[in-house]
Amino acid sequence: MSLSRFSSVFLSGLVALMLAWTSGPVLSAAAEDVLNEAEEAAGFAREAEARAWEAVEKAESSAARAREYARQATSLDKSEIRSVDYDIGSYQGQVRNGEPNGLGIFYYDTGSRYEGQFVDGLFEGNGVLYFLDNDDSHGDRYEGQFRDDVAEGFGVYYFQSDYTAEGDKYAGQFIDWAFETLGVYYYLESPFWRGTTGAGDFSDGYNQGYGVFEYAGDNAFAGDRYEGQLLDDLHNGYGIYYDNNGEVTYAFWKDDQAVPNRSVVLGDQDASEPESGETTLGGVIFNQGGGTKPSETPDDETPVEEVEDEIEDEMVISSLDPEVTDVPDEVTDEPETVIEEAVPQDGDSSEQVLLAQEMLQNLGYDVGYVDGVMGPQTRNSIIAFQEEVGLPVTGEVDETLIYALTTAVSLTRRIGGLGSDIVSEAPAVNLELWATGTGFVVSSTGDIVTNHHVIEDCEEIRVGDLGQARLNGFDEDNDLALITVSVSEPLEVASFRSQPKVSRGESVVVIGFPLHGTLSSFGNVTDGMISALSGFNDDFREYQFSAPIQPGNSGGPLLDRSGNVIGVVSSELVSGSAEDVPQNVNFAIKAAIVEAFLGAHGVEYLVTPSEESLDVAEIASNAERHTFLVECWGNPEDY
Repeated sequence: MSLSRFSSVFLSGLVALMLAWTSGPVLSAAAEDVLNEAEEAAGFAREAEARAWEAVEKAESSAARAREYARQATSLDKSEIRSVDYDIGSYQGQVRNGEPNGLGIFYYDTGSRYEGQFVDGLFEGNGVLYFLDNDDSHGDRYEGQFRDDVAEGFGVYYFQSDYTAEGDKYAGQFIDWAFETLGVYYYLESPFWRGTTGAGDFSDGYNQGYGVFEYAGDNAFAGDRYEGQLLDDLHNGYGIYYDNNGEVTYAFWKDDQAVPNRSVVLGDQDASEPESGETTLGGVIFNQGGGTKPSETPDDETPVEEVEDEIEDEMVISSLDPEVTDVPDEVTDEPETVIEEAVPQDGDSSEQVLLAQEMLQNLGYDVGYVDGVMGPQTRNSIIAFQEEVGLPVTGEVDETLIYALTTAVSLTRRIGGLGSDIVSEAPAVNLELWATGTGFVVSSTGDIVTNHHVIEDCEEIRVGDLGQARLNGFDEDNDLALITVSVSEPLEVASFRSQPKVSRGESVVVIGFPLHGTLSSFGNVTDGMISALSGFNDDFREYQFSAPIQPGNSGGPLLDRSGNVIGVVSSELVSGSAEDVPQNVNFAIKAAIVEAFLGAHGVEYLVTPSEESLDVAEIASNAERHTFLVECWGNPEDY
């Protein structure tokens, strides 16, 4: 915001208003209109201010997580660190499939660096980006959420001051590095304005829409407050200005200046927020005249001429992609777009909207930001869900919707559909479900182990409610496959047993998804024991175990009584393998073979000693967080 520009235009406007005061008071219907419009705009501004401070809480929380991931990235053990070189810098940290995945640090040739989470070579998750040395944003720092190499979500941006130890700060929401939707800008660098805040709607890096300015610092405006419409960081549109001397100005504002023929000054008033209906107070309207007034709602507010001044806080951001992303220099969106997305409709509380967003996202709907704010994407997702399950299509959050979502989430926790009697929806019209199996997560960034025979020749692989997976490697001889899903948050991982050695007769547990569509959709748990330390025909790569399994268990974990993985379920003895087939003769690939397979593909896995004995229910409860249904989809013509 150009606060120097504010001081000049506001003072000139205030002088005009005080000169007009001497001409004597005039009370009219036009005065009442101005008072009403300004108070309405101020009400919307206070609502935006409240949501902005809620966004600040989320931003500070994201920044804290970013600092923690940055700390972990800088504290990696040497055995975990791999190097990858790029044209614009170098990477040090966890690597999978030749790309940064997990935690690490990217060092730019300019001297800047990023510390935090990576997915497939991109800044993804939470992290800290320091702009140093030769970077155009020298000394600035961003802490928060990243998506595809850019600041996206909630976070905090710190500006480096050229004059003091502390620069300005913004906390709130970001879209492609721009301050967007809701947030608070803190003016901290200049002693003249230090402590001033602009809270409310943001668009393309500007206070734009509705918001509140609280003025502070070593100046005559300290203690003043503006509530109303904003454009380009300036008072533009209807609003109320509370002067620290008790004077209140209701006006239509243009670039921080009250328009004289659309302004009312109430003298000798308490500077607190006026109560609803206090528009009958004695006052003065100056040069009353024409001019349009905005409609009753913020969606149809009077357009304000756009200002093309250069943004003072321009950020030039580098990434692993050498293409530079800048904050736009011009405002291109109308303020009402921001307001429409930010204001909850039809009386929906933010808690209800947030709950609905979380469950819709779990069901695979794109709700945009999960922030408790009703916007077009959230409303469209609600409508799509209501149509899918046969509810009345209202696009609203109510008790019926919450109940339906809760039911749907509980039914889809492990199968990706709306019930065990419903076949999973085909990812494409020409595909059908060929086979199902089980897989378990071995890295927080989305690596999953299953059997090769489960995903062999699939045109598309899907993993439970995690969505589509890609095949990253396989070992046909050992019947192993490594598949990967894209994740926005770290996944729970299975831990392999480090010690002691597996013994005959020790208890084991199997969890998986056998006979999908017939048996339980939430997973099936059985227990038994290690029958032999070698498999069929004395195959040393396998264990024989007695826990019952059926088709669909393939690829699931074989767990010891501490819940650690000792093998991957692969096969059972069936008729034709022996003249008299005994029951519960099953085989699992030993964990040592699986660990070697993961190491060959650059996957860092977790290893834990087995020291305590848990009951089966607790083992199952822990295992279901990292064990998923795996679906193989293919073209029926190729079957």
